[in-house]
Amino acid sequence: MVKIYADFRERESEVPKYLSEMGVTVVFRQLDVGDYVIAEGVVAERKSVGDLAKSVFDGRFFDQLSRLARVADKCFLVVEGDLGRLRYLTSRYGAVLAALYYSSIVSRVPVVYTEGPRHTAELLKYLSTKLLESSRTLSAASVPRGKPRGMKVGEWQIYVVSALPGVGSKTAEKLLRRFGSVRRVFEASPAELASVEGVSEERAGFIYRVLNEPYVGRRTKSLSEFTGGEHHQKGSDREGSG
Repeated sequence: MVKIYADFRERESEVPKYLSEMGVTVVFRQLDVGDYVIAEGVVAERKSVGDLAKSVFDGRFFDQLSRLARVADKCFLVVEGDLGRLRYLTSRYGAVLAALYYSSIVSRVPVVYTEGPRHTAELLKYLSTKLLESSRTLSAASVPRGKPRGMKVGEWQIYVVSALPGVGSKTAEKLLRRFGSVRRVFEASPAELASVEGVSEERAGFIYRVLNEPYVGRRTKSLSEFTGGEHHQKGSDREGSG
């Protein structure tokens, strides 16, 4: 089942309605950044062409870009509507286009263009579905590739928490800021974990199980278990032939 988290402000748009019609479970939350969380740590900011122009000129656009790049593991900007309308909305449309170039190249926040709310909903569902499928093919644990180079305690704390299933370094930092220490993260309940942006209820439940269920161990068969039946059969054959 595809689940997408939407900011409360998106209730005024038609995107959540179209997502629901497409079979997507939409959960409204007050998001710290962005308008939609479509997968663990993947955040989308949606802007109509008109809102894009306003946000560039009042300075919100660059602040939002900075926060997106800093907080989200992965993020992108959805520009909804005909970009050609900029010429009719403002004589300074070149500044808006320059801001989009800045987003893609300098801030490294990709820009995706859609025709309208329904197209946006289709895009979000498609990406969410693909990300869900790809996550199922990977190992349950998202372990960082390398240990911290230095010996700073904060780096080691992020490294340890990043080893939890589906937790990247940025989500690990949010967990540590929320709970204050590695121990408190590990002692948190599923509800407490799910209260942190980027951690879904399902992921929180699995993290809790990993941290609290008794370790059973991986059972490997001994050589006798593999060959016992064969030896027993040979012995029976010898007894029968004697």
